[in-house]
Amino acid sequence: MDIRNSKEIIQDILERYNFASIYAGSGNLLNIESSKNFVDEHDALDFLHSSAVIGSKALGIFNSLPFFHIFTPLRAECLLVTFSLPKKICTPVIVIQKAEEIVAKLTLSLKLTLEHKVPVTVVIAPNALNNYAEFNKSNSDMGRISPYISKSTFKQSLSQDELNDIYTAVYKTLSQTFPNAYNGEVFSMQSKHGFFPDYFLPAPYDENISFLKSKKLDVYENEKDELASFFYENYNITLDINTIENRNFPVVKDLLCPGCPFVNILNMAVNAETIIYTDIKCEGVKKAFSELNFISIDGYIGIIASDIKVQTLFIGYASSYKPHYSKFLCKRGRMILLSDTGINKINGFSYIKHPKRVGNTKNLIYPYSCNNIKNFSKVKVRLNKCNCAAEHTSCGVLEKTLCPAIYKNSNNMLVDANMCNGCLACKAMCSKGALS
Repeated sequence: MDIRNSKEIIQDILERYNFASIYAGSGNLLNIESSKNFVDEHDALDFLHSSAVIGSKALGIFNSLPFFHIFTPLRAECLLVTFSLPKKICTPVIVIQKAEEIVAKLTLSLKLTLEHKVPVTVVIAPNALNNYAEFNKSNSDMGRISPYISKSTFKQSLSQDELNDIYTAVYKTLSQTFPNAYNGEVFSMQSKHGFFPDYFLPAPYDENISFLKSKKLDVYENEKDELASFFYENYNITLDINTIENRNFPVVKDLLCPGCPFVNILNMAVNAETIIYTDIKCEGVKKAFSELNFISIDGYIGIIASDIKVQTLFIGYASSYKPHYSKFLCKRGRMILLSDTGINKINGFSYIKHPKRVGNTKNLIYPYSCNNIKNFSKVKVRLNKCNCAAEHTSCGVLEKTLCPAIYKNSNNMLVDANMCNGCLACKAMCSKGALS
């Protein structure tokens, strides 16, 4: 299971697509380098559109997307990425609300702009941008939905009727891909547990949102004005809103991958006096555990071969271990090796089948590594024992595990079954016995 930071997934897809013209504004949360300097976002938008018209792939990352008119068919892809709903819709818009949707929706957006020759806007919601998801490169295939060359390939301009025909074709694809399933506790673009349309098209293509005309909606207070304005300005729909209390959303820099080996190892198998070394350079782990010392496995062997007087631990990959290291492992040296290539047998090491069994064993092989996290039985919350949210106190388990699978919902702490890998670090750390 290759679990990655959302931003890493987005960057991987966009960078593999080899855009020739790139604009990244001041709100560039993806750290993608811009092609050139621009006066403002309007200037950048004109440049990107012109580039795509003459056949140069164009990517724009906007804090706020300006409105523009489409008059000319594109000869290359033009993808516009933003992190909030546009005030006025001028292109097909696809909303990425959950981290696990990133690959499929970004790939679909690229196909749509390629085949229909109009720019496509992708709105990435806060939860999708600040989270983790399983990444599979094979799912990001850029294969076309329909033949590339058609009679529209050679057109020099688009009439309004022709543009309407394009939007009709786009709507057909999107409505088949995202059948309406608006079920959820709250109407929200920010919350992955709320419900929200997967896409929008310029009016009058509002079939996928017609349900809003007769539905009373629970909306978070901090989203109320933006959503009310968006649907009124674009579709002349006045939302019937019941305002509810805002929900706090995690920030990716404060989280680790679900099932992170370092969480169980450092909280369950290390004495306070132990000096900990590792050669695994993960930025998230580095920020979360300041006590780690980064050194190569050869460097660690050199340390324990000397006359050291304290207890030490080295955490590394099993594939890096060499048989001759065993003669240097003394009573002050200890290794925990993460099984990164299916290795589960090394002389002098005990292999554990489940991360919950990590303990004070001298040397052991952890059942998985950072890059191939295994799935075990899912964790469940016993709500009758969990009262952190109801008492408005911080969740000690989340603070210790930094796990993105744990989240707050109304007055309850819950576990996202899709994200949880069942490592049981949270169960071991919950003093109230609320996790099983």
